Amino acid sequence: MKTSRRRRAVHRFRTTIADTRRTLTHRGRRIRHWARARRRTALSQMLRGACFGSGSGLITLTIYWITHR
Repeated sequence: MKTSRRRRAVHRFRTTIADTRRTLTHRGRRIRHWARARRRTALSQMLRGACFGSGSGLITLTIYWITHR
């Protein structure tokens, strides 16, 4: 018994959507796992960046204040 072209196309389309959903769910799970595992590292890097930024800003303001005094 042969299936019609339309049925095959619909079946192929539905399996593609199901595979895409499964992949996106798996990808999201992997990203969440990666973020949880590296949370401490990310936070320390953000703190480090904030310290460097505030230090650079403080030095820049000090130099600006000294030159225009």
